[in-house]
Amino acid sequence: MKIGIDCRMYGLKHTGSGRYIKNLLGKLLTIDKENEYIIYSGKEEMKEIRVFLNNLSKKIHLPKIRFVLADIKHYSLKEQLVFPFLLYRKKLNLVHFPQFNLPVFYWGKYVVTVHDLIKHTSKGTQTTTRSPSVYWFKYLIYRAVFWLAVKRAVKILVPSRFVKSELIEQYNLDPERIIVSYEGVDSQIKASVNPEKIMQKYSIKKPFLLYVGNLYPHKNVERLIEAVKLLDINLVVVCGRSVFWERLEKKVGRMKAENWVKLVGFVPDKELAVLYRQAKAFVFPSLSEGFGLPGLEAMAQGIPVVASDIPVFREVYNQAAAYFNPFSPEEMAQTIKQVTQNTKQRQKLIKEGKKQAKKYSWEKMAKEALAVYNAATR
Repeated sequence: MKIGIDCRMYGLKHTGSGRYIKNLLGKLLTIDKENEYIIYSGKEEMKEIRVFLNNLSKKIHLPKIRFVLADIKHYSLKEQLVFPFLLYRKKLNLVHFPQFNLPVFYWGKYVVTVHDLIKHTSKGTQTTTRSPSVYWFKYLIYRAVFWLAVKRAVKILVPSRFVKSELIEQYNLDPERIIVSYEGVDSQIKASVNPEKIMQKYSIKKPFLLYVGNLYPHKNVERLIEAVKLLDINLVVVCGRSVFWERLEKKVGRMKAENWVKLVGFVPDKELAVLYRQAKAFVFPSLSEGFGLPGLEAMAQGIPVVASDIPVFREVYNQAAAYFNPFSPEEMAQTIKQVTQNTKQRQKLIKEGKKQAKKYSWEKMAKEALAVYNAATR
């Protein structure tokens, strides 16, 4: 079977989606001894993938991998008009689109991963840098592409039961077409040998709380900053630079929170592991998520997780996190205080967190994806 995988969003610069693709690809090519894979990506991503696969070369069958240059921007006209041609040319049995933004003129069999429906609800001009007219036009296109993506997919992979229920409710889809496949925790994240050097590099003072993720409005970081001010404790924010980074910088100034908040930008995995281990707690104040990978990464690194009381976190973290009302900075602060100052509760969360993180495996996710591929082509 000849399987195409859209890897244009490969790599950590694409945050959660990029990590998902990287781990899916690496595990698939290690466990699948039969199928041929056609990898579509841009120039930079292709370089990264080749380096990544070279490190796995003793475990995979390189002759079964082909690369096709697809230097095509997401959400572009070229994605709709040129990308289908590249796919048709290889006469694929199946394509896996790890994001909903697929070419609507591709009529072959495909599987799509829907990570969340956040853009359905977190919308409006505060979520974009575009003018209102451009934003709303693109939003309508987004909804149309999303509708076509899920309606025509042979199978849909989702990272939680919560996302599955949302899809069924909003699009009246057959539950049998939607496969819940939990993501994993990256076992390759190892701490650097010199924690103090990393702390000095980023000018971080202990004690501190840690947040890792993007800075879209639904991430609710502003209320976390309010909670931090109430607690008089430092907050380290790890996120790649973006326009939302710049907006948060300005808001930190308006909130007079410069003494508490440290924005450190993108941090490589080995250094990020140090920050996880040095933090008093990882705080995840999000109003909406599809899975919640950073919280599991924090659990795997042995720090307590304090998170929003939303259904998907209850599903994924279970009893391994302390929960708060994400709309209340006061309750957020109180819960953080309990976790950081109550030694017994802190140790219990650390113990439960390590157990919970072990339940999630990228290899298991890849095996489930492979089973979906086989079922989709019968």
